[in-house]
Amino acid sequence: MLCPTSCLPLLRGPGSLALSAGVASPARGGGALWRQGRAKGLRSGVGGVTRPVCRARPQTGSKYASAGCLLSLHHSEKPEHEEVCEFRPYTCPCPGASCKWQGSLDAVMPHLMHAHKSITTLQGEDIVFLATDINLPGAVDWVMMQSCFGHHFMLVLEKQEKFEGHQQFFAVVLLIGTRKQAENFAYRLELNGNRRRLTWEATPRSIHDGVAAAIMNSDCLVFDTSIAHLFADNGNLGINVTISMC
Repeated sequence: MLCPTSCLPLLRGPGSLALSAGVASPARGGGALWRQGRAKGLRSGVGGVTRPVCRARPQTGSKYASAGCLLSLHHSEKPEHEEVCEFRPYTCPCPGASCKWQGSLDAVMPHLMHAHKSITTLQGEDIVFLATDINLPGAVDWVMMQSCFGHHFMLVLEKQEKFEGHQQFFAVVLLIGTRKQAENFAYRLELNGNRRRLTWEATPRSIHDGVAAAIMNSDCLVFDTSIAHLFADNGNLGINVTISMC
């Protein structure tokens, strides 16, 4: 039974659209609304009112899932995450690109002890890092290890020639550990000379970040050749290194 024309003015409440659409004949387009909605990826609701269809983005696991990463990521997000994923393999933390070793965090120290035996390790929270022959030409790296608080820290002094005739020194401390572990420590580098003192304090970086990232972000002690000569003794530069827990 069709509703009399006299009743229609009474049906102008919130449901009037649904009711009027419900009594529409196919000739007046009542069925076309559904087909149009389907064509545009919309779902028809009560009385032909269209609603958007939610489509979840397909997600896959990180390529380091077998190492313990539990994140599910959209394919566009994976490259950025995998660059910084804590479960990606650790590379050899020694400066330079000559050593191509990769492995787990637990294997870093055994690798250093086996493949880089020339690196000296000192015990204690407060030690002196002695860089000899700082006047050597070209790019040079000085590396040693410091062991304290049950962890190992890598101390690096790197000399670079930014442009011809202008050399800079960069000193940084890296933790043989994760970024989260590094946040539990602080380090202080100090140069002492005749009535002079140069100090830098910061949080150590994880070896996952590496020396190059610290230098690129200026997150290290930076000084030029003239400053180095103020604190050097016969071409040798002593840097006091203090590690503390936060």
